[in-house]
Parts: sequence; C-alpha cells; structure tokens
Amino acid sequence: KNPKILKSLDNQSGFRKQHSTITAATKVVNDIIDLIDCKKYCAALFLDLSKAFDTVDHAILLNRLNNIGLSVNAVSWFSNYLSARKQCVHAAGSSSSFLPVSKGVPQGSILGPLLFSLYINNLCDNFSNAAFHLYADDTIIYCSSPSVAQSLQFLQSAFDDVQSHLTQLKLVLNPEKSKFMLFSNGKELLATSPKIKTIQGTEIEMVTSYKYLGIIIDQNLSFKTHIQKLVSKLKLKLGYFFRNQSCFSLQVRKHLIHATFLPLLDYGDLLFMNAPAHYLKRLDTVYRCALRFITGYGNRVQHCSFYAAAKCPSLHIRRLSHWLIFIYKSLLGLVPSYLCVYV
Repeated sequence: KNPKILKSLDNQSGFRKQHSTITAATKVVNDIIDLIDCKKYCAALFLDLSKAFDTVDHAILLNRLNNIGLSVNAVSWFSNYLSARKQCVHAAGSSSSFLPVSKGVPQGSILGPLLFSLYINNLCDNFSNAAFHLYADDTIIYCSSPSVAQSLQFLQSAFDDVQSHLTQLKLVLNPEKSKFMLFSNGKELLATSPKIKTIQGTEIEMVTSYKYLGIIIDQNLSFKTHIQKLVSKLKLKLGYFFRNQSCFSLQVRKHLIHATFLPLLDYGDLLFMNAPAHYLKRLDTVYRCALRFITGYGNRVQHCSFYAAAKCPSLHIRRLSHWLIFIYKSLLGLVPSYLCVYV
C-alpha cells in the first residue's frame, strides 16, 4: 500500500464508513472558527467540477489503482469492469443508438463513488500554506494569515496547483459555479475587491454565503441565511399539512412529521446549535406548529402540553442530545479521526 495515498484519505469524507456530509462540514467550520479565534483572515474556495463522475479517465484510474498496491489481477478485473460499456438515451418511447462509454465511472453503483474518490484523492496533496477537505467531488480549499492579502495569495497559489492537477486528471473546473469567501470576524477587508482567478484569467465570484454539503455557511458563521431558508422550506410543508389535516389520522400525522419534517430540522444542528437565540427562536416556532399539527391543539395551549402529547422534546433538548451522542461516539472512536482529535 502506498502510505502517501492512504494518508491523504484523512481529508476525504465521501462514501466512507463513519464519515458523512455533517462530519466533513463540522471539520471545515471548526477549522475556520479556530483560525478566526486566532485573529487571522481565512479565505475559502469552493470548487465545482463539470460532470466529474462522467469524465474520469480509465487509464489514469487504473494507474491509480496500481499505485495504491492492488495486484495485477485486481487491476485487470477493474479494467474489465470499466471496459465494453455502452449507453443510449431513452425518451418518450424512443431510444437512440448505443454508443461506447470510454470515460467515467458507473453512477448508481457501489464501486462508482469509491473509484472516483480514489481517482481524485491526491488532488491537493502538494499544499504548503493551505488546508482542504473533499467529499467526493465537493472540494473546499482554505488558507489563513494575519494579512488578508497574504491569505488570498496563499489561496491563489493553492488554486493554481489544483488546476494543474485537474488538467492532469482530465477533469474540468466550472468557474461559474465555483465561489470564494472571506471570513474575518468583523475585521476590515481590503479597500479594493479581492480577486481569485483561474489560469485562463476568469474571475471566481466572491460571495457572502455558500451552500456547502447542504449547510449554508455565511461569512460571519452566524447561520442566519441557513436558518431563514430552512424556516421557509418547513413553512411550505406545514402549509400543505394543515390544508389537508382532516385527511390524516393521528398516526399518519405523527409519521409525516417524523419522516419528512424532523430530518430537515435536525440536519446540521450540531453546526448551528450555538447560533444567536433570535435565529433559533424561528425554528422553535415552526417546530411548535408541527406539534400542533400532530395534536390538534390550538395556539393558546402551553408549549409543555403539546410536547408531552406529541411525545417530542423541545428543540433545545433535541440538539443537546445530538451533541452528547456525537461526543459519546467521538470518545469511542466512532467518528472520523479528524474529529476524534478534538475530544
């Protein structure tokens, strides 16, 4: 086994046991908070690749598999697995002719995501002044410095290196969907607009918030935008539920909330659980509306009554229990190694 390739797996969370989008986002957000607490500027670049899974070069992939220590027979098996594939387009009862597939890994398969992770795994190995994390093809690069200009210089250098690697891997960067952000803890930024450019000279757009692995991260790490979007989405669901409330029995109402409402409310709560109280209060409001939908109680009933009737704890208790479970798993080594170090 190649130790360099295996070591770089520490920064890959895609499709791995005990890893998830939340563990990846937790790692990144915690790193940025640590940098800001050290009174540094942090410049982050979110990369987007065009049809990443469909543009994997088979020859390069097989060479990667050989480098990580797979036997000749195993590499031959993967070569056979990837070769002689054909595809067509079927629409409105008509089909196109079949054409050979010379690139890409099979999507919807178990091996597809694994092969892609191995393919892209060493994308950022040569960084000296930058950190990074990958979740399959979702890549973030972030650099820090006491000077905003230097943090941007480090980020541009790392970005140039990544673009060189992407060319070698025959992957295509999508500059229009790639974004960068500055985190500064309220410190003054440059008088002129900061710029990050591709090798071809295309400017990457600077944003104040970005949806990373389902969590909207804003430059102040307040999670205001994330909570606002979440509340809007949940209100739409509640509107539909209440309009059709008479059609649902008590058990169906409970199932609807537990299956389609609470997962959205719980996702990423470890990250935004310490958001300002007036933001979290908005989530409490829609949560209580959901419990009123289950119980049928009116607006004048005390909160504790429909918590008990619906057999659901308050949101504060839910978030605290998720946090304690996370700590417990960390103590047992049931989370990624990059999070265990914080316990």
